[in-house]
Amino acid sequence: MSDSVIRSLLDAMTVSVGVPFQSVTDAPLDARRAAIQALATAHTPIESIQIDDQHFLGLRYDDRLGSVVLAGPYRKSPDPTSGDDAITTDTEERVLRALTAIAPGLRDIANEHRQRLELATQLEVSTSSVLAVTGELALDTVLRRIVDLSRQLAGAKYAALGVPDDSRRLVAFITSGMTDEQERRIGELPRGRGILGLLLEEPKTIRLRELGEHPASVGFPPRHPPMNSFLGVPIIAHGRVLGNLYLTDKLAEEEFSVRDERLVEILALHAAVAIENARLYQTVEREQHRLRAVLEQLPEAVMIVERDPEIVTLVNGQTSQLLGWRIETPMPLADYVAMNTRETSDGDPISDDDLPIVRAVRHGESTHLRDVLITRPDGSQITVLLNAAPTLGSEGSIIGAIAVFQDVTLIRDAEQLKDDFLSIVSHELRTPLTTIRGGATMLLRDSGRLDAETRDEILGDISNESNRLAILVENMVQLAHIRAGRLAMETEPVHVLGAIRSAVNAEQQQLASRKCTMTSSPDLVVAADPRSLDQIIRNLLHNAVKYSPPESPIEVSATRDDQLKMAAISVRDHGIGIDEKDVPHVFERFRRASAVESSQIPGMGLGLYLCRELVEALDGKIWIESPPDGGTIVAFSLPVAADD
Repeated sequence: MSDSVIRSLLDAMTVSVGVPFQSVTDAPLDARRAAIQALATAHTPIESIQIDDQHFLGLRYDDRLGSVVLAGPYRKSPDPTSGDDAITTDTEERVLRALTAIAPGLRDIANEHRQRLELATQLEVSTSSVLAVTGELALDTVLRRIVDLSRQLAGAKYAALGVPDDSRRLVAFITSGMTDEQERRIGELPRGRGILGLLLEEPKTIRLRELGEHPASVGFPPRHPPMNSFLGVPIIAHGRVLGNLYLTDKLAEEEFSVRDERLVEILALHAAVAIENARLYQTVEREQHRLRAVLEQLPEAVMIVERDPEIVTLVNGQTSQLLGWRIETPMPLADYVAMNTRETSDGDPISDDDLPIVRAVRHGESTHLRDVLITRPDGSQITVLLNAAPTLGSEGSIIGAIAVFQDVTLIRDAEQLKDDFLSIVSHELRTPLTTIRGGATMLLRDSGRLDAETRDEILGDISNESNRLAILVENMVQLAHIRAGRLAMETEPVHVLGAIRSAVNAEQQQLASRKCTMTSSPDLVVAADPRSLDQIIRNLLHNAVKYSPPESPIEVSATRDDQLKMAAISVRDHGIGIDEKDVPHVFERFRRASAVESSQIPGMGLGLYLCRELVEALDGKIWIESPPDGGTIVAFSLPVAADD
């Protein structure tokens, strides 16, 4: 734009004066060279230039070599009546006055152009500075970029960034331009004395031609490289000094310029924003780390979800453990929802849209103390107590949601156990107690009138029902130990045939006239807890008696598998058997086969459950077999004792 304005002005001068006016860049080559040579060393802004018989007047209106205007060419003549086209001395004087008159205008145009160029440069520097120092959030990296960029902008040999604390002492000093060896030789970094301290006390730019000549200078420590010219610029935000930029030894010049000062000040403005952002980010990261640490210590599972878009941003380790799969955040909420199926406590499926966390993040609904049955990827199920609530922004809008859920499977299981126990025990206790009470009352009231056979029959009923109650109480005590985690085993070598005979003898009253065969290798020894092994065999004998005809035989046998180093012990009856569909469930607590339920045979469904718990605690397995000729075989395996 400035070139076009200058050309328009020169064209107007050509018409007005009658002599060509042109920029040196538009002049012929020989005139251009002569003008530049004449004006380069001239002490006056206007010089007369002669090339052969042609004359020029040259005006240098700015310090730059290209800022030259030529008036000419023309020929001079002392006689104005000669009729020649040459101009007179008077005309040349008019040209000289015209050049003198337009010089200030040309100078203003050049200055304006220079200012625009400097402004464009500053804007470019500003943009690059913003990108360089604000594109990073790690504070250490931001400080390093600031000091390196300041050295490049100012053309300094050395640069440093000092960071003060609240007491105005330098707590960090980052250098640029020094080698590791130079820093090592200097030793302890500056703490803010001398000129550095002056910038801390009076946060304003300092530009010095010679650093050592300033009254506040205190010199350098031993082995410090010499430094001369100096430029110090504070980095200030909201009236607080965040740091100071120190630049020394302007390259190729004796001192830093005003332009250098301005560029570094522009950088300092952006550096203040970048440092504040980095510190804010550092604070946020620290708070997030603290929040994660707190969440990881919680026994409950915690999940945080953002709304736009719906992303799971934070979970603790308990969440992954509870749900049975590893959650990697950030994760789309839809992907999280798809991993587990959910049901109500009544077994009704819960759709994705009705999940509490989804309702909270989409509709702002809160959920409190809701039981949800969750199926894990491995097929296991747990019951969780779930709370969910939306998180709101400053204007009350929904920005996310948080869910907290706790595994209450054992609690709900215990509640169900209590209900089942009360229901079953109330039924199971009533019959034997009624028999015992009735028999005892009859003996007390009518003992003298009863014959011996009737008395023996009543006493037998009391004995049988008392034994039944003893077994019931023993099973319940054992169940309580299992549920409380107090099932302790003290294993030792146990002779299998001896354990079978002991159990059969203890149940002899229940076996009555039944034939019970016992088969085992005489030398078979297992590693087991003697009391637990006795309880397992007696429970299986009790079941065999209960679910088979009175005169049918019972067979107890034990075999050894040398390859697996396990002993298999089985009890067979010839009773009603177990339906195939019931086999997977008969070892569950309070579960009985459907054929047993329909037979009205009393029982709580604890015998096989306790046997399974005891066998597994002894590192064995238990299973059901259904022989082709009827009846049931309940078998279990235990480790064979070591030979020694």
